[in-house]
Amino acid sequence: MARKLACLILILLFLFTASIALAKPELSFYLAKKDLSENSDGVTVIVLVEEEKDKATEVFNEHWKDLVWSNEFVIDLSKWGSKNVTINMTTSPGPARNTGWDWILIGDAKIRDGANIILDIGQAVASRQVKLSILLDGEKNETPGLAFGASCSPDAGTAGGQTKPKSFMQHPPWDGRVGNTIARYDVLLTAAVEAGGKLPIAWGQLKSF
Repeated sequence: MARKLACLILILLFLFTASIALAKPELSFYLAKKDLSENSDGVTVIVLVEEEKDKATEVFNEHWKDLVWSNEFVIDLSKWGSKNVTINMTTSPGPARNTGWDWILIGDAKIRDGANIILDIGQAVASRQVKLSILLDGEKNETPGLAFGASCSPDAGTAGGQTKPKSFMQHPPWDGRVGNTIARYDVLLTAAVEAGGKLPIAWGQLKSF
């Protein structure tokens, strides 16, 4: 009986270790052009990880023009594990700078480590826990806040007749000026888990805004 119990404990420990070994901070989301926006030539979505002023790394760049939801995009953030970073999600009208019908939807966006949600980005947008700015064409510096038709707000619109949880539209500026809409999220990422299942430091948590 004691031997069976010991074996059971070893099996449970192995399963637990294997599960946490898979945990790592990552950003995931879906993209789509909203239904009825077929006249758009697409929107470029760029994600940068900003460690400090003038130190940013581009980790995602996709020009999306399909009126259907993408497969899930997953971006590994392990490189910045245990660090305070700012996730910069920028939407741009693309190389042609044509802003017509640029109804880009971002769905089910979150930063997670395995099953643990570090930051629910859709909820952050809904509760206005996001730093917004625009960078207009021809300007060197960003302008805080939104103007010229730029938006970043919840939108439960469909793409191909389907919806995604907590989706939002992040439209580039279009009304009189063209440029980029920038949304920033401050977050303390969790530590990456070593292969042996050991945590090098304590798990992180969402930063205060």
